[in-house]
Amino acid sequence: MSAQSDAQEDEELEFIVLDNRDGIEDLADAEESADEYLIADVTPETYDQQLQRLFFDYREAVLASMFTEADTLAKQIVELSIRVNGLDSRKSATALTNLAVAQHGMSEYQSAILNYSAAIGIIERIESRLDSGLINPLRGLGAAHFASGRPDLAKNAYDRAVHISHVNDGPHNLDQIETLLSLTETYLAAGETDEAVDIQKRIFYLQARNIESNSIDMIPALETRASWQHRMSLYEQERYTLRRIISVVEDDKGKKSLELIGPLTDLANSYLSNVYIGMPAKVQPSVSNGEPYLKRAIRIADRNPDATWQNQVDTKIELGDYYILTDRASRAHSLYRDAWDILSEDESLLEIRASRLEAGIILRDIFVPNKFDDSATIPTKEDPAGYLEGAISFSYSVSTRGRATNVRLIEADPTGLDSLYKRIGRELRFIVYRPRLVDGKAVRSDNLTFSHNFFYRPEKDQETKMVTENAASD
Repeated sequence: MSAQSDAQEDEELEFIVLDNRDGIEDLADAEESADEYLIADVTPETYDQQLQRLFFDYREAVLASMFTEADTLAKQIVELSIRVNGLDSRKSATALTNLAVAQHGMSEYQSAILNYSAAIGIIERIESRLDSGLINPLRGLGAAHFASGRPDLAKNAYDRAVHISHVNDGPHNLDQIETLLSLTETYLAAGETDEAVDIQKRIFYLQARNIESNSIDMIPALETRASWQHRMSLYEQERYTLRRIISVVEDDKGKKSLELIGPLTDLANSYLSNVYIGMPAKVQPSVSNGEPYLKRAIRIADRNPDATWQNQVDTKIELGDYYILTDRASRAHSLYRDAWDILSEDESLLEIRASRLEAGIILRDIFVPNKFDDSATIPTKEDPAGYLEGAISFSYSVSTRGRATNVRLIEADPTGLDSLYKRIGRELRFIVYRPRLVDGKAVRSDNLTFSHNFFYRPEKDQETKMVTENAASD
């Protein structure tokens, strides 16, 4: 096999980074042990054919999120690669990386860390500490550390991957952006917001570099920045960016372009950050500021000859949802009915009608903390030290306005944490739904259930402490 085909194979095998249950120790034994998966005497030709077949099956399993099957296939690839190429080979490093991918998918993060680290060690031994082949396993290592609750170690891995990328491809290469995005998440998890903002600015610079500010080619960079600004609650900045996108599209595509629907919708929804659920619409701050943009999106969808039924339905439902969230249900019902009529014109659309309009859809969810004696949320599924686990369930209805009503406690374990349970019940009243439609009309939904598991301290004064915290929060 030529050096070029080897490189192509390595690149193909590292198509994704994500983990290992048995750990790296078993892999050394595979070099000498009999292999139940392979024929006794493997030739290079047989190896190439079998490796590609196994990798094809592995890739399909990963894409289908069948990580247990992918794990089994990846182990076969590792054993075959080590047997034919030896442990210190690029192919074996790649195979270990892919094994880590599968195991990461099964949440076996510590084993994934072992395999990613093993792959990194191999490349360092046979190449150098700055070889570009280190970027993929380093990214995987960062993801595994992050998932295991160690953003500090994740940051080190991502920083090194970025540095290697700069050494090999220059400081302005676009391939580093995905790593920088992961690094942003790591800084946020560590509470280092300023550093995360600086990275996002770098990403925008990289994407916008050498592009005219009013060019249509600026759209991807502007979209990335707007999404980040929304996430960081920088709503005024987000709106400025979205207006830039709209202006660029108008200049390039015209003011009736279907490509305006997306940024118009995003711009309208950015104003929902000012909406306070439970406050009457007439006293909501700037409650109607986003409305004109959604109305314009509807006009474009209705009048553009290239528009599809999906454009028309989506824009009407978006404005309907906006009205529900701003407590103007009668206007929302009219728009939902228009969307219902469009989806009723063709039998092939009835399934879509059922999923979008006949079932209640949560528009604004609630996020109840899962640890109580403070408002913190535990970032792990394991039981925290010093806490006991509890569970609670409520029943409730959803009105035609999309609001939760008749909230009732139906089960609680343990009993006696009354102030806590009242607190959760009050939170539930702030959930907002797109109301369910029957024959095109909004109807009430009954007998819905909200269940929540939580951790609490078993101290005798727990109830008193919760009452005090609840009063302070009110």
